[in-house]
Amino acid sequence: MKNTTVLICCLLTGLPAAHAERADSFQKTVVRARDSVGDLVRKVTTLNGKIEIRRGTLLIQAEHGVLTEDAQGYQHIVLSTRPGEQPVFFRQKRDGGQNLWMEGEAQQVVYDERTEVVDLMDQAKARRTADGALTDEVMGERILYNSRAEQYQVMPLPNRPEQGDRRGTLVLQPTRKDPLTAPASATASTH
Repeated sequence: MKNTTVLICCLLTGLPAAHAERADSFQKTVVRARDSVGDLVRKVTTLNGKIEIRRGTLLIQAEHGVLTEDAQGYQHIVLSTRPGEQPVFFRQKRDGGQNLWMEGEAQQVVYDERTEVVDLMDQAKARRTADGALTDEVMGERILYNSRAEQYQVMPLPNRPEQGDRRGTLVLQPTRKDPLTAPASATASTH
């Protein structure tokens, strides 16, 4: 676990800095679901069926969820899926360019508005894209993604049997171009 976290942190320090869309922090949250039951006194809402949560460019989709709000007005959302259902999915635009996105999926996702941390648990995957192309991808049992700092950490889930390979995987796409496939220089001689 420690080795995976250290490896990923080292690899990410070489990646260009980018942050979740800053404007998202001050947007309203729109929640849609087939069924919802809310307790306005305790500020707890249970959601079921085709849940869609939007906050600026942040989008989270799931089948089951519980949304709570603390005394300061920050929201905490726990979303999950059951066997046979699609994984919980999230996507958020990143600052730094026109078409930069972070997206991921897992069997359970917890979003904390106060910290802007997305916690992906059980069969977790997260991907960064630029102009529709995959720039890097990380997979593991659990991924903590801090959207403010654009950092993620991969670790095994606690209290799981130590069976099989529980390491996380990071796939980085090359950013350099192959000189053999790059177009010829405009200053090259045509003689």
